[in-house]
This record gives sequence, structure tokens and C-alpha cells, in this order.
Amino acid sequence: TISAGALRLAMDHRVQVVFAKYSGWPYAVLMPTSLTGSVRARREQFLAYNDDRGFLLARGFVLGKLINQANLLKLMAKNRKLTNPQLADKLYKAGRGIEEMAGKVLAEKGGPVDEKRQTLMNLEAEGARIYWEAVRQVIPEGFSFQGRETRGAKDPFNIMLNYGYQKVLFPEVWKAVSYVGLDMYAGYLHADRPGKPSLVLDLMEEFRQQTVDRAVLSLVTKGVVKPEEVITLEGGKTLLSKTVIKHLLESLQGRLETSVMFLGRKAPIKNFIHLQARQVVRSLLREKDYVPFTLGW
Repeated sequence: TISAGALRLAMDHRVQVVFAKYSGWPYAVLMPTSLTGSVRARREQFLAYNDDRGFLLARGFVLGKLINQANLLKLMAKNRKLTNPQLADKLYKAGRGIEEMAGKVLAEKGGPVDEKRQTLMNLEAEGARIYWEAVRQVIPEGFSFQGRETRGAKDPFNIMLNYGYQKVLFPEVWKAVSYVGLDMYAGYLHADRPGKPSLVLDLMEEFRQQTVDRAVLSLVTKGVVKPEEVITLEGGKTLLSKTVIKHLLESLQGRLETSVMFLGRKAPIKNFIHLQARQVVRSLLREKDYVPFTLGW
């Protein structure tokens, strides 16, 4: 429980308090009334859906995701160049394949996002296919990872990914979008659906690889988490053990706090999530073109 005094202190310091379900999905957010953002930005957010701004943002989200997927594979290839050159070569080639998808995304030009979404999603899906097939080759066999699964995942690696996306990354992006005053349900890449925070899901795309994917991959490839430690069964439900959750949260928070270089400045990745939300606003106001968050290898 949280005391009224603690909540007041959070509000005085302009800190949002997110109440979330076990799945990580927020069911309530308490925020100070001073966090209103720009009314003009929200008006432009809705108008942008039907002009080039919505498309350019959607394209940027996909482009950032693909570049980060490619660069993470090439980083893993570099780290295995001496110990497993054959695997390193496969990872590097997969990264180049994803870069080809990124090139095709960048080649897509203007128009309402409704007319372009399927093309962008198809290119994103092909990049994801290459990425997860390459990732599968570095996961120890005991984890039984055969490919990406979201709902109903049974294998430890997918369960850890889902935990990281839902419980750590999602709330962080949610807060960032809320802070800048945008409507989190009005996105561009993810289609509208009642109760679906499309803009939050949009912005998450370029951060998944360099936060959750990298943290989980580190845990399983370095042997910090072993397959037999990962899951416990409670009433037929597949869950992560407390030990694994502890390792996972430490790794994820550590990754979010890692300082990186982007757009000429060095800061924790966590800070760049908020910077990117502000970049979305500037793009909507036509003050600056959106540049997706990407890291090199």
C-alpha cells in the first residue's frame, strides 16, 4: 500500500504513479494536474493521422526497430567472431538481411498511414522473421525456443521477453507519452482498437531490442539463468520463478540505466525514451523530423 503522504510527495515532485495489473498493464495512473502537455500537440496528433506526419512517424518506428535488430545481431556476431566464426557469419548475414528491409522501409514515400500501414507491417514482419530465426541460433537448446510467441508462450525465453516488455518497458513508455500530453490511444503504426494504447506500442518498437531483448539474451547466453530455474507451475499456469524474476528485473533496470550515445548526447536509455516522446511532439508540430532511437554495434 502507498500512503496519502507518499502520493502527495510524488505529485509535488511531478512524478506519476502507475498502478498495474500482474501482467504489467496499467489500470490506473495518478499524475499531477500540472502535467498537461500542449493542447496544440494533441490537436495535431489527431490531424496527423490523415497526412504525411502520421506516415513519417509510423515509418520511423519501423525503421528504428529494424536498425536495432540488425545492429544487435551484428554485435552478437562480433562477440562470437573468434569463438564461433560460423555462427558469427550467420548472425552478420542476418543483420544485413534486416538492413535490406530497413532500406525498403526508408524508400516508402508519403501518404495517409492507412494506405501505407500494411506495406510497413509486411516489411517489419519479414525483418522480425529473420531476426528471431537468428536469435534462435544463440539460445541454449534447453530453453526450447523455436520462435517468437506473445500470448500463451510456454518456453522460458519467450516468457522472459513478454515479462520484460509488459512489466518494465511498457510502463516506462506509457509514462513518457503521458508526460508530453499526447493521447496514448491514438497511434499510427498500430491500428486503432478500443482499449489499445497504440501510440505507446508504436514508441516501444524501437526500444525493445536494446533494452529487453539484450537483457534477456545476456541472462540466457551467459548462463545466469538456466532453463530448469525459469518456470514453476501453479495451478497449471506457467510462471517465472522468484529467482529468475529477480535476475530479470536487475538486468532490465540495469539496461535502462545504461548510458549510451544518441543524437550527440550521452544519457541513460531511460532518458531517451522520454526524449523520443518529445521528438514525436516536435514532429507533429512540424518543428523537426522524427529520428528513431538507434544504437550502433
